[in-house]
Amino acid sequence: MFAFTALAVALTATSTMALPAKRAEPGPWCNGLGAGAFDDVPSFTLAAYNATGPNANSTGAPLVLGTAGAIDGAEFWHFITEASWPYAVTYTSISLVNGTLIPNGEGTTPAQATTVDAGNSLEFVARNSAEPSKGAQIYCAVADTDPAGHGTGHPFLAVNGDTDSFSLCQSTFENVVWYKAAPNRGYNYDSCYPVKVQLIY
Repeated sequence: MFAFTALAVALTATSTMALPAKRAEPGPWCNGLGAGAFDDVPSFTLAAYNATGPNANSTGAPLVLGTAGAIDGAEFWHFITEASWPYAVTYTSISLVNGTLIPNGEGTTPAQATTVDAGNSLEFVARNSAEPSKGAQIYCAVADTDPAGHGTGHPFLAVNGDTDSFSLCQSTFENVVWYKAAPNRGYNYDSCYPVKVQLIY
């Protein structure tokens, strides 16, 4: 009897352990983006992949956070091409946590994601009182699932449920990523071209 009971317990434990854990569903900021959407990635960088023209590789132009201005007690940062940023990179990686982007860097000021409206860049405010985990929950990542096999293999970044409305445009000194680029917004609209923003990890 003992042998039968032990066997039953062992079989139950084995069958329970064999079941995969249920994947956590992404939050509402990923709604409409399909089964390949996810909203938690511990560490990555971003790159802008030209959506209509040639690319030198499958990742695209590396992006870093560059300054977008400052006021008393706060600095603003947004994504620019690494090639147009002549200084040391302050925030060396990004995390996607529960729908918000969190810039990471040793000894850096905490930076919190802000909302992103049409015609604006993907911006962060850095100040000592910032709470990065409480940034705007508007971001999602989407696996590259091109059925024709022409994808890059890297997930796309979405903001406001949209992966298709990013552009790279020339500002005074930098090439900046804008969401739904529009004329008369302080950058050279004629220089804009569509890009996919990719997570590289």
